[in-house]
Amino acid sequence: MSRKKQAEKIKLDVINWSKTILEPVNKHIGFPACPFAAKWRKDDKVRIEVRMDKSKYEKQLTSVIKSWNKKQHDIIIYCDPFFEQYSPEQFQDKIDFYNKTYNRRDVYFMGFHPETPADPEEQEFLCDPTDEPVSHGDLEYSMMLIQKFKQLYEASCKLHKIGYYKKWPKDYYEEVVAERQRTYEQLNKKR
Repeated sequence: MSRKKQAEKIKLDVINWSKTILEPVNKHIGFPACPFAAKWRKDDKVRIEVRMDKSKYEKQLTSVIKSWNKKQHDIIIYCDPFFEQYSPEQFQDKIDFYNKTYNRRDVYFMGFHPETPADPEEQEFLCDPTDEPVSHGDLEYSMMLIQKFKQLYEASCKLHKIGYYKKWPKDYYEEVVAERQRTYEQLNKKR
């Protein structure tokens, strides 16, 4: 398969992931896993990029970030079919590095590595979101999700008010949401 066809296949897979996992009402939490995913997708506010060759990951990702028109897109999903080049721990190191570098510039990074899928016992709401059968398949790429930090923070505050996080597993909530919220607040106290 050509690189271009592979990139198109990955982009379609990401859109399907959004439609089948993120957008439907999740039976475990009573809300979509990502309450904003459907609107972003329908309003063309999601930019999906695919790493096209095995050259420097950081160089390519940095180029994508620098070319980001934040008025046009709310989120970038950077997909990497060459994820075998780094372990899940090295990928987390990349996420941490980019957050340290870009959080002050109103950019936040999260990622998914194929070798560390959601744990059905601890994160069932991510593995089995609806009563409809969902095919997760074998993820053939990592994903780096890049968002506007202030927008993410404010959206999370709104979700708190409507009870969105009440049924989230406590450890997962602390790791994903609470830590991010504290980071944003600490950065913005100094300004």
